[in-house]
This record gives sequence, structure tokens and C-alpha cells, in this order.
Amino acid sequence: MLRFIRNNSALIAVSVFAAIFITMYNEMRSFYITGTRIGLSYGELSFSIILKVILIAICALIVLLLIARFKHLFKYLDKYRYIIGLAIIIIWTVFEFSGSSIALYHWHLNGTVDPESSGTLLGVSRQIRTDEYTIWTLMNFSQEYNNYNGVSDILRGTPTDVTTFYGNPSWSLATLFRPFLWGYLVLGSAKGLAFYWISRTVCLLLISYEFGKIFISPDILNHDSSYDHKVLSFAYACLITFSQTVQWWYSTNGLMEMLIFGQLAVILLYYLLHAEKIWVKLLCCLGIIISAGGYLFTYYPAQQVPLMYIWLVCAVAVLIKSRKMIKAQIILMIIGSVIILGALIAIVLMNSLDTINATMNTVYPGKRVNTGGDVSITHLFFYFIDIFTPFNEGDLLQEGSDLSNTLEAATIYSLFPLGILLSLYQMIRRRKKDGLSIALIAVEIFFLIYVFIGIPEIIAKISFLSYSLPQRTFAIMGIIDILLLFRTLSYKRDPNKSLSTATKLIITAVAIIAEILLLLWLRTSGYHIPKTILIFGGIILIWCTYLVICYDRAHTEKLAITLICVITFTGLCVNPLQKGIDVVTKDDFVVKIKEIATSSDDKWIVATDKSQLNDLPIVVGAKTINSVNAYPNTELWSKLDPTGSKSDIYNRYAQIKVDISNSPTTYTLVANDQIMVTLNPNDLKLLGISYVLSDKPLDEYGMELMYNKNNYYIYKNNN
Repeated sequence: MLRFIRNNSALIAVSVFAAIFITMYNEMRSFYITGTRIGLSYGELSFSIILKVILIAICALIVLLLIARFKHLFKYLDKYRYIIGLAIIIIWTVFEFSGSSIALYHWHLNGTVDPESSGTLLGVSRQIRTDEYTIWTLMNFSQEYNNYNGVSDILRGTPTDVTTFYGNPSWSLATLFRPFLWGYLVLGSAKGLAFYWISRTVCLLLISYEFGKIFISPDILNHDSSYDHKVLSFAYACLITFSQTVQWWYSTNGLMEMLIFGQLAVILLYYLLHAEKIWVKLLCCLGIIISAGGYLFTYYPAQQVPLMYIWLVCAVAVLIKSRKMIKAQIILMIIGSVIILGALIAIVLMNSLDTINATMNTVYPGKRVNTGGDVSITHLFFYFIDIFTPFNEGDLLQEGSDLSNTLEAATIYSLFPLGILLSLYQMIRRRKKDGLSIALIAVEIFFLIYVFIGIPEIIAKISFLSYSLPQRTFAIMGIIDILLLFRTLSYKRDPNKSLSTATKLIITAVAIIAEILLLLWLRTSGYHIPKTILIFGGIILIWCTYLVICYDRAHTEKLAITLICVITFTGLCVNPLQKGIDVVTKDDFVVKIKEIATSSDDKWIVATDKSQLNDLPIVVGAKTINSVNAYPNTELWSKLDPTGSKSDIYNRYAQIKVDISNSPTTYTLVANDQIMVTLNPNDLKLLGISYVLSDKPLDEYGMELMYNKNNYYIYKNNN
């Protein structure tokens, strides 16, 4: 029995983790539907709960043992990974699955939470994902009513460039660099959303796996194909793809595109230098062009800049290691690729020059300069608690801190600082420098200074980190830690020079004491961490630390298996499994909006307390002036401010809430990206508004009621 436990310790640990996590996740889902807080998540420990956990753990262990029994299947999964990935994309797209939180519109419009009628098959929709389900997804749907043109008058109720900052699907050159949006152009909104969602996941997983196989190897010229190396590479891919950072920010800010295109460009550079056939080299050049353009056109420097440091370090390492392979032919290909890329970028930017200038001259975000130093030191070790945010979305955070928001708290399970410490230990012990590891450590130290202390403005501008944000930089720093850790673990160890058992026990004991102190520190720092999660997260962290400290092949494999299972499982629980988009497009209220918008080309305004409804009319093609203003519509809003005295308020990226009132029209800045407009009904005509979607009766203002459902009203302005 003891031998069985010792040989299968990782699988047993993962099974117990899965059982507890599933139990707590189901309790969260029950609370989401019924509003009742019961179970393990809230301190209840009954015999039935213990029995449930044990039964789930046994079932999970049996499944994992069966998988482990057929370990050779991994060879076939690796060999046919691209075919398997393509099959997953096709199946997912055909059945119109996605991870969107649009099912929340069933609650916003009908006041009830009903997963079955809203199309949610698994999990729960996330209220905090407003940028996804209330803005970007609806903007993409609106393009179906715009024939996917590059300019839309549905958004903002005026001609709006849709090829730039939100990057909606369109028949434009810019979409060449956004292949994940191509599904919309060919398949329409429902299947386009499904293709967009699954294709990015599959591509990030496969590309990260390839990236890991190259850069986790101690010698990047030696493309290691051993089982151990592939398992570590797959663990790296899962840690990136299913990290809380990626899953909570899944469809906003272009983070996934940055990870996909950044890694892909470096991979293609590697193969460009090592390929023998000319047509392969040309394909690599084409891929680099699309990857570089795709990376640039995410238009989000807050994470583009810090990620670029990582990709550049890796690219330089490839060039240095492969310098003997850089021939005249390669140089000409690179120069040609740069020229073609520059020409394509110039065309795209010229077509959107007015939009870019308007954005760069906004109060927010155009004039933002950041020197860092805004992140609490507690964030550095929050990763081991962060994996529990799928079922304690807001309960783990500290009010008033930079971690008071689930999205801001999202990070990568990096096992910091083990990567840096083990990397330094390995170089000192082997008395051999590793240039790539040293460069990555230097980048991370620079980032740590920027994030926690801050840097002078001149250095921030020179380094381009002035365009970033400390929280966004910190969210992706875990990539460096994982690369350092796995790169060191992939070294072949001499069994005669391994640490003694006594040494391992001492180091493990020190690590356990340090981590217990860490748990107590977080517990007393204002975070609302239930004891169950605190203990649970601490045990996982201690277990992983122990496996790293053991530093041999068997324990490294156990570490990889643990991380693959834990991070994949927790990451998949962030977003729901949503089928179709009928919850929005087939809703009676939305159908009525579509009916009116189809018969009339007039403009709309949304006047409700729920900003989530501001972009609702655009989903069926209604021209809505206060749908999110991705860049300011100064010509419109200045009609109510002829002196320009309020331009600092509306000259920005803004979500615009409107309240109809007999008081004079006023603009109020609620937040950097939110404006409140108190609008006198007499000014509706000045703005060219014919229809008003409201959450309160407006009969007193002489408007004609067109439709009413669940205390939402559609009025026609006849003034």
C-alpha cells in the first residue's frame, strides 16, 4: 500500500484536489442560481460532504490511473496534435460553443438566473466580464448588420472605424492580421463567436507547447524530443493557456493574441534559421509578417511592451545560438519581410490615421504616463490563492487595494521565487553561465522594480514602460518564472551529485515554514480568505515546492503532472460553457428593437441605470450614440457644449450612461472610462435621437411608448 501511495503520490494529490475543487465549485454554482451559501466553501463540514469528496477523489484517481497506465498514448497525442486541435475547433464551432458570459442578459432583461433557458451548459457567467459580454462581443455581432464593412455607423450612431482599437471583424486589410475573427466573416455571429473562442485556446496551447520545447531545453539548438522534456513543455503550455490571467482576460485587451503571435514569431525565427528547404523558409517569413502585424494591431501597449521584452530576449538568444546559420539568403529574406510588413502596417495605419490621432489626443487613455510602483508586495505571492477565484470570485480580495478586482488579481501560477533561485543555484553549482536565464532574470528584476517601487519618468519613457501599467506588467511576469524553473529542471542531473536526503528535508522544512508564514501574512493583510482555501492552497504550494526541491526526474514528472491537472482544471472553471447566442438575439425585447431598427434608420440612445444595456441595441443593428465610444465623438457631444468647457470629460474612451431629466444637460466624469450625461429631453432633437431605451417611464416628456417588458421601455421621441 505504501509503495502504491509513493509511486502514485502525484495522481493521489491531484485526485484529492479535484474532488475538493469540484465540490466547492458546485457550491458556488448553486449559490449563483439559488442565492443560498452552503457547503465546504463556507465552513460547513458534514459527513455527507466528506463522503462526496471521497467518492469524487476515488473516481478521479481511477481515471488518472487508467490514463497513466497508457502513457504511450502521449506519443500519439504529440504526433497528431495538430489534427486533434483542428478536430476540436471544427466540433466546437459546429455546435456553437463558447465561453462568453452573454447569458447574463437573461438576468438583465428578465430578472432571473436560468442556466437552461439561457444556454449555459456548464459553469456560470461572470458579471465582472462586462468588457467581454456587453461591449466587444456585441460589437462583433453588430458587424453582421453592417455587412462587415470597415466603417460602421451603428456604433456611436456615426461613422466609426471598427478596424482599430477593438478590432471588430471586417473586410479590411487589418483583419488579415486577426485570423481568429475570420469565422465571423464566413460563418456569421453564432459560429463566429464559437470559432473565435476555441481557435485561440487551441492555438495558444499548441504554440506554447512548441515554444516550450525550444526554450525549456538547456540548449535551444538541441530541440529535445524526450518524453520528460515534452511533459515539461506541455506543463508550460497549460500554465500559460489556462492561467487565471488568460482566462479572466480571455477576450479583452488582446492578451491571447500577444501570447500567440509573440511566441509564434520567435518559433518561426528559429525554424527560418534551421530549415533547409526554401519554401519552408518563405512560409516562415510569411508567418513572421502576420505574427508581427497581429501583435502590433492588438493596440494595447500596457501588455505589449512588457511581453515584448520576453520575446526579444528569446529572439536574441536564437540569433546568438544560430549565428553560424545566418547566411546572405536569410538576411535578404528578413529584410524583405521587414519591408513587406512595414508597407502593410503603413497602409493599415494610414486608413485609420484619424482614429489613431483622435485616440492619442484624448484625455484618457491617450495622455497616460505611468512610472510604476502601484502594486502591493502581497500580490507577489497571491498566485497560490488566485486559482480559487473561479468559485470565490470576489471573496478572496482586499477592499481598497489593487487586488480588489478579480481581473486585476489574476496572475500566473509561477511558483515564485523558485524559478530564480533554482536557476541561480544550477549556474553556481555547474560553474557555467546560461545567457538566456541571466537575461530573463535581469528582465524580471527590472519589472519587479517597476511594479513595486517605481522608476523615474525618463527611464519609463526610454524603456516604453510609461505606456504600460504595473498591474498589467505583473500579470505576465509569471512567464519568466515558469521558463526559468522548467529550463533548470530540464537539465540532466548526475545522480551521484544529487542532494542528500537530509539536505532535502532541511530545505523542505525551511520552505514549509516560509510558506506557513506567508499564509499567515496574507491572512492578516486584509484579504477575505476562507480557512478552507487558505489551507488547501497552502498544501498545493508546499507539495509543488517539495517536488521542485527533490530535483530529480521522478519528482519533476510529478510536478509537471500536478501543474497540468491543477491549472488546466481551475482555468477551465473560470468561463462558462455557453451554447449559441439566442439568449440575446431571440429575446423578445431585442427582437422588438430589431423590428424597429429594420424599419427605421433613426438613431437610438440608452437611458438606464445599467451600463450593461448601453450596447444592447447595436446587437441587432440599431444606431446607438452612447454605445461605448471607443474613441470620442466630439462633434456630437460638443453640440451640447459649444464653448468646449466640458471637453476634458467627453474627450476620452468612455462608457456613457444617460439620465433623462428636465434639469439642464450636464456632463459628469464618473471614472476614467465612464461618463454620466444628464440629458434634458429638449436636447434629444439636437442630438438627432428618435428612439430611447429606458428603464423608467418617460411619458411625462411627451414621448410615445412603443414597447414595454419587465420595466424596460422603448420610446419614440416626437419632439
